[in-house]
Amino acid sequence: MLLDAFKLNGKVAIVTGAGKGIGKSVAEGLAQLGAHVVCVARSQEDIDATAELVKGHGVDALAIACDVTKEEQLQNLVTRTVEKFGAIDILVNNAGAPGKGFGSIEKVDKTRFEHTLAINLTSAYTLVHLCLPYLRKSSSAAIVNVSSALSWMVDKNFSAYAAAKAGMNQMTRVMSYELAPHIRVNAVAPGAIETPSTSFITSDPQRKSDAERWIPLQRLGKPEDIALGVLYLASGASAFVSGKVLEIDGGMQALPGSAIQEVIARNG
Repeated sequence: MLLDAFKLNGKVAIVTGAGKGIGKSVAEGLAQLGAHVVCVARSQEDIDATAELVKGHGVDALAIACDVTKEEQLQNLVTRTVEKFGAIDILVNNAGAPGKGFGSIEKVDKTRFEHTLAINLTSAYTLVHLCLPYLRKSSSAAIVNVSSALSWMVDKNFSAYAAAKAGMNQMTRVMSYELAPHIRVNAVAPGAIETPSTSFITSDPQRKSDAERWIPLQRLGKPEDIALGVLYLASGASAFVSGKVLEIDGGMQALPGSAIQEVIARNG
């Protein structure tokens, strides 16, 4: 059956940023398809909770607290994963945030700019580098990077974050060529998604309504919308797909570049 291509029985997946939002939904989705999941985030409490959800689907889980900007902690993550499961088949680079790089060009100096790149881009590259020996041994290895609509949207105060995510898109394409034919590399680019980081919008009905009117599908996305895209790209259902950036944004190509920023400014 065609649906069998989505099964991930016995595969081992690492998901960064798995404590909340998109990463948590991705981790649970991978488990539902049969994968063992290594849940990674800075908060041990958050990833312990995610790991329990994963185990509830009849697979195994490992919760590892990790600051993805620290190479030694990423190496520890890889080492512990291989010690427990003996393999790495899927890597989902989901950890990311505007971090210290959010703000005007006048305010964001070199240190703050590089901090945002470290969270969103350098960490993903480093983890791919460290996982590579094990991904090469997999019969169906897949890397999925989580980018952002801000990789192509133009908006104020996001120079560092936008640069990092645009870099992630191109890194995805180059990696897909270099690592073919044995490792597929793709990305998803979420638009405005209901997560803890967007609670300042979703908690206020007027602000939420203002944001949604700029989205052609007239709603914010949910973490599950992104997770479904990741599951497709991580599974054999996308066996002939590599080097692609899947935009999951409710049709935001029609969105004026500064619309969300205008909503924030108008509502304080």
